Amino acid sequence: MRKTMTVIIVFLAFALAPLVQAGAKGLYVRDWITISVRTAPYETSKIIGLANTNDYLESLEEQEEWTKVRTPEGKEGWVQNRYLTKQTPKALLIDQLNEKVKSLTENNQVLREENKQLQKDNRERTYKMSALTKDVENVKTDYDNLKTASAEYLDLKKGYEELQREFKAHSEKMGVLEKENSRLKTSERIIFTLVGGGFIILGLVIGVLLQIVRSRPKKAGYKF
Repeated sequence: MRKTMTVIIVFLAFALAPLVQAGAKGLYVRDWITISVRTAPYETSKIIGLANTNDYLESLEEQEEWTKVRTPEGKEGWVQNRYLTKQTPKALLIDQLNEKVKSLTENNQVLREENKQLQKDNRERTYKMSALTKDVENVKTDYDNLKTASAEYLDLKKGYEELQREFKAHSEKMGVLEKENSRLKTSERIIFTLVGGGFIILGLVIGVLLQIVRSRPKKAGYKF
C-alpha cells in the first residue's frame, strides 16, 4: 500500500509541477530557508518581517540584486534575489501532493463507504425482490386455484341449474299426477256412491216386492 502511494505521489509530482510552474506568478522563497524582508534594498536596512520556504511573494519592483515584494501577510519590503526562485519549491509541491493524496484518500474512503452502502442496498433490494417474487408466485398460485375453483363453481352451478330444471319438471309432473289422482279418487267416490245407491235402491225394490207378495191373500191349499 505504501509503495503504491509513493508511486502515486511521484507521478503526481511530475504531472503537476509543469502546471504549477506555468500558473505561478511572483516569486517563491528557496527551499529550507528563512529570509529577512527589509525596508530598503540594503543588508543594513531595518528588518520588517520574515519569509519562509513555500511563501509566495508578489513581485512589485525588481533590481539587479534586490526585489520589492509583498508577503502573504501584506507587508511590503525588499529581499535579496539570490534567495528567490520562480520554480515552485519541492517542499511546497510535496505539501500540495500530500494534500492531494489526503483528499484522494478521503474520497476513496467516501467511495468505499458509498460502495458498502450500495452493497447493503443491493442486498436489501435482492431480499425484497426475492420476497416479491415469492409473493408473485403465491398470487399466481392463488389465481390458478381461483381459476380452478371458478371452473368447479361453474360446473356446480350448471349442475345445480340442471337439477332445478329437473325438479321443476318433476314438480309439474307431480302436480299433474296429483290432479289426475284427485280426479280418479273423485270418480271412484262417485262410482262407489252410485253402486252403493244402486244396491240400496235394489234392496228397497226387493223389499217392496217381498212386501207386496206377502200382503196378497193366501189361497187354500197353499202354504208358504
